[in-house]
Amino acid sequence: MAKRKKNIIIKQGLDDWVMTYGDMMSLLLTFFVLIVSFSSMQESKFKAAANSLQVAFGVLAAPESVIDFAKPLIPKSEFGGEDSDVLYEVRELEKAILEADLDKQVAVEVRDDGVLFRLNAPFLFKSGGAELAEEPKGILTEMSRFFTKFPYKIEVEGHTDNVPINSGRFPSNWELSAARAVTVARYFQSAGMPPERIAATGYGEFHPIADNATPEGRENNRRVEIFLHLNREDLVRQKELPFSESPIQLEKIEPTAAPAKQEKVPVRPIINPVTGKLGVLPINK
Repeated sequence: MAKRKKNIIIKQGLDDWVMTYGDMMSLLLTFFVLIVSFSSMQESKFKAAANSLQVAFGVLAAPESVIDFAKPLIPKSEFGGEDSDVLYEVRELEKAILEADLDKQVAVEVRDDGVLFRLNAPFLFKSGGAELAEEPKGILTEMSRFFTKFPYKIEVEGHTDNVPINSGRFPSNWELSAARAVTVARYFQSAGMPPERIAATGYGEFHPIADNATPEGRENNRRVEIFLHLNREDLVRQKELPFSESPIQLEKIEPTAAPAKQEKVPVRPIINPVTGKLGVLPINK
């Protein structure tokens, strides 16, 4: 009986799992080599490589934000154009008032037709007097800088409580309130404001904002109000008017001049001979 021969099958190559295992080990080795190389990379070379990648992919090194967190936010308003600049400057002035810890002495109110600044009279003057104190001169100078930037009229109003005054200089509260308003107006004029933009009025005790029956109410009524008009019909013409010199002499602030408008040149249509597209060229006068 013949013996059966066994078929021996010799498989060439490696098993499938060996190939997969080898690939995985190669990737792990590459990964560890990269880790070692990154750990020993110089910071300057790394920044250079990062910058080149940012340029290649169009990534900004410092993304710009639409909100400037260093500046105060301005609420929406009906004003536009130059009036919006006024409101921005108002917020800057409010910030200066808060930093000077004068928010209890100076109040700012934005209205539809302008901006009202209300200053406590005891902060500005001594009792029964109209001579300006030294402490409020700093904030008044900041206000004059603000007023000088815009060509609008301002009204300075003096107010008192209903307690009668009868001195040799001021026979009544009317004279006292008018003198205080003129003193503030003169300070603005000496600080560089055009005098034709300033009006000073004394109302005495006849325009109270609080009840004169209480000490707190009388204190609130003793005040000076400064109103900046934002009505374009109130724009003043620049002209010289006589105004008495103030005894307080400060460095004058030049008003900000509006940039000159460039005249638009008429244009005529042309056809670009290279691209064949329609273009425009200025017409020679």
